Amino acid sequence: MNRTWHRHSCLCLLRAFYWAAPPLFCLWVYWLGLKTWFHQDDFAWLQLRLEVHSLSDFWRALLAPMAQGTIRPFSERLFFMGFSAAFGVNPLPFRIWVFLTQFGSLALVCAVTRRLTGSRLAGFAAPMLWTANAALATPMTWCSAYNQILCGFMLLASFYLLLRCIETGRLRYWVAQWAVFLAGFGVLEVNIVYPVLAAAYTLAAARRHFLKVLPLLAPSLAYLWIHQKVAPLASAGVYGLHLDAGMLGTLRRYWKWALGPALPGALAPQPAWVVTGASWLLSGALAGFVCWKLWRRRQWLVAFPLAWFLVVIAPVLPLREHVSDYYLAAPLAGLAMLGAWALAEALSGRWWWKVAGVAVAGVYLTFSVPQARASTRWRYDRAREAGNLYRGVARAHELHPRKAILLTDVGDSLFWMGVFDQPFRLFGADDVYLAPGSERGIGARPESGEISDFILPARIAVEALQQGRAVVYQAGGERLRNVTRITQALAEKVWGMEEPRNVDAGNALYAGQLGAGWFDSDGRIRWMSKHAAVRLGGPQRPGEKLSLRGYCPAGLVAQGPVKLSVAVDGESLSSASLSSGDQLFELSFALPASAVGKASIQVSLGLERTFTPPGETRTLGLVFGTFRVQ
Repeated sequence: MNRTWHRHSCLCLLRAFYWAAPPLFCLWVYWLGLKTWFHQDDFAWLQLRLEVHSLSDFWRALLAPMAQGTIRPFSERLFFMGFSAAFGVNPLPFRIWVFLTQFGSLALVCAVTRRLTGSRLAGFAAPMLWTANAALATPMTWCSAYNQILCGFMLLASFYLLLRCIETGRLRYWVAQWAVFLAGFGVLEVNIVYPVLAAAYTLAAARRHFLKVLPLLAPSLAYLWIHQKVAPLASAGVYGLHLDAGMLGTLRRYWKWALGPALPGALAPQPAWVVTGASWLLSGALAGFVCWKLWRRRQWLVAFPLAWFLVVIAPVLPLREHVSDYYLAAPLAGLAMLGAWALAEALSGRWWWKVAGVAVAGVYLTFSVPQARASTRWRYDRAREAGNLYRGVARAHELHPRKAILLTDVGDSLFWMGVFDQPFRLFGADDVYLAPGSERGIGARPESGEISDFILPARIAVEALQQGRAVVYQAGGERLRNVTRITQALAEKVWGMEEPRNVDAGNALYAGQLGAGWFDSDGRIRWMSKHAAVRLGGPQRPGEKLSLRGYCPAGLVAQGPVKLSVAVDGESLSSASLSSGDQLFELSFALPASAVGKASIQVSLGLERTFTPPGETRTLGLVFGTFRVQ
């Protein structure tokens, strides 16, 4: 009796260790990910909840195409809106949910691998090998990449349910598979490939079910058609699709990254010959195992884990201008299954196979685990800086609620991690800027946006300080430091009094740049009358243009298109016809050669008519908006 009880207790402990070890290993590798603060796109998604004031706003926020035309209600919209509504700007609940989702994926990849290989050891090794890969560092530390984690979970869950259906013949697994598969379209576009995975598996190991899985293709094709109608795919820019032979080069790059040694990260780079040798060793080991299984054992199923990697990575191969490590999160599950299978086979063979298997796995882990932990640490540190800045500006806004806040010493990393996505709007601080000259310490990323949009022009900054309408804080440390008094004494000398080449008409700080014909600011916008003028810095080089951004109200074009004429220093440029009401507009005009080199130019605007809305006494024209010489 005691022996039976003791044996039963040992089995229970081993079973608990079997399932608990992968999540514990994941916690050890990515522990700092639990404590990582918000950064980059997180702030844009956190602000989404602020736009919801009614049920129609909610559905628009949930389903309207955003961020390069994507529609991901579950992995982005509901995730951020729900958690921010419940927990505010507290990242820990977000991070816990990400980890719990990945723990579920680790359990699924274990269960799937056991069924594919018939090996408990392979089932145990697969989640370990997957976790060790440093490509997971980004999604495990960045809330905005949760879609990659959730996509992996949905694909694995759908496939696991398919396996259970084939094993048991029970309809409930088939129905559950369909439910998870359809829900996956609200997670990530990559979900469209699941029918290919199901077809690949049934062809390799369960051919009598092949025809049964083909109907899964219908939702994928329908999703592609609907998505193209609602949010057409980009053909240019960073997210432009390039369906050409260059995809093979992109695949080669992802393959090298997936193996571990060649993946760029926070650690100092290894010698090229070491990286190349290790990559060839790992590629050769996987290729040799697949070939041995296919040609010597006729086990076609061994090709499925490799197919998983290739099929799941395929949708992002046309994005040759946006090759990112986090795209590997879900595809890596396939390589982890294959590597675990090879390791289990090696450990069950003769001693030299055992040595070879342990050696190859050791090479992979030696490169991957330190890189994963270092990359996690890097993101944690950068995000902590963003958190310090966020809290510091929130305190400064509390102390100076009616003043603009200028930030100095904001470097490249801090700007792109903690300023670019305008996190300060979350607590109502709209007038937060970088001090003049900050652009010299920030690397340009034209594909993301203009740094100049975040920098208060020198003349505006000096005048705001002189009038007591702005404060200056030094960033870069654990706490912000108020340096307003020091800066006031040196501002005009250090920053100069150059005319701004971009003017935000709705911002009260720029009121001194506006001439006659403007009404008082309405929040962040300003109406013009029939004629208006604005002063800007002149173009520095031939070919620069004047850009206007604003809003055309429906009442102005109710009687037909309206003509807007533009002149610079009395010299007429051209005119534009506006016909779409209640629409934003952006116009561009070539500047005359006579304006090049001028310190200041006067831009004059003229409309052929105005209108008076019901309940108004003012005769109104267009809404502005920004003026920019660029």
